[in-house]
Amino acid sequence: MSPAELKRITAVRVLVASGKARDQRKARHLSLKEVAESIGTSRSTLHRWETGTVTPSAANALRWADVLGVAVDDNSKVAA
Repeated sequence: MSPAELKRITAVRVLVASGKARDQRKARHLSLKEVAESIGTSRSTLHRWETGTVTPSAANALRWADVLGVAVDDNSKVAA
């Protein structure tokens, strides 16, 4: 796993812990179902991630980062 991937995973997990992952999904006008299908998980699992009940695995966090548009810029700063 690359350092950039680790930063993206961390960024998603920070969004989850702060409650902002759900806000970002809603700001993109995406339903739980749409995002869950895109990631390859269930709506209930995504809901548990968004509420912080469960932490997504590294692989799922990277897929979720793609949906949320979480990227690492040239200076290794995370942008969402």
